Amino acid sequence: MHHYLIKKIWVRIFFLVFITLIILICQNDKSLSSQIKLIIEDKCNSSDICDISLEEITSFKWNKLLVFQVGSSSKDISNALGAKYEGSTDLMSGLIFELDNKIVYEELIPYQAEQPINLQIFIDKKVNKTNNVVLSFDDAILKGSKERVDHATYYSISINN
Repeated sequence: MHHYLIKKIWVRIFFLVFITLIILICQNDKSLSSQIKLIIEDKCNSSDICDISLEEITSFKWNKLLVFQVGSSSKDISNALGAKYEGSTDLMSGLIFELDNKIVYEELIPYQAEQPINLQIFIDKKVNKTNNVVLSFDDAILKGSKERVDHATYYSISINN
């Protein structure tokens, strides 16, 4: 009888773990970077650059966007935002949306040198310029591109500074 109860408990545990894994796998990734990657996949041909309007894909109100790439410091971001920024910037790129000088959405994208499967951010900057760009709601159009290398697709957005 005791063996039967233990077996029944293990079957239930296995079932719960299995259901939890299925739920996690089936959830859609709703991050903004994932949405941008989908737009690049749909709009950009292999070697083409396409425009991505953040106004069209954001579901929240904002009036200023800061885009930063790896190499930006918290101080650089604070200066660009006009407010103290305390988020992590080590090996991160990101998008920070503000509404009336308050952060309403922030997405950090870790840098992956070996296999950059995440969205990569590149700022075409001049010498002595910062690694970030501030865009207004009306000007928030990014350049998207994708490149297929060794059975992997790499997605990037770029902005001129």
